[in-house]
Amino acid sequence: MPADAPGGAAPDRDADRRVERPGRKALAALDRVLSQRPRKDDHAFSRATMCLAAFRDALIDGHRRQVCTRERLVHLNGVISVVLAGHFPLGDVPWDEIDRARGWLSDLVEAVEPE
Repeated sequence: MPADAPGGAAPDRDADRRVERPGRKALAALDRVLSQRPRKDDHAFSRATMCLAAFRDALIDGHRRQVCTRERLVHLNGVISVVLAGHFPLGDVPWDEIDRARGWLSDLVEAVEPE
């Protein structure tokens, strides 16, 4: 189908989102942060934050299409808040909280992107 055919772009974009699985990418990025446990801001935290934001964008799109609940967005925003607290801590990095947020993210990813 030609690229300028009506309706051609949306299905391709949706297919790309399914293949990308942004939730799984965010979970893997957060796992890297937890395995490295950097003492200060580093690329792993930045990558995890970018992946979480991409997952949130996918959930927002799903919410607009009425295939994702607002509660899932609120849940993910909580995870993002905890990760940002570790990315830019006022004191020590709150590893226990980040580990807990990883569990919340894992539950959400299983619900949204089952294997």
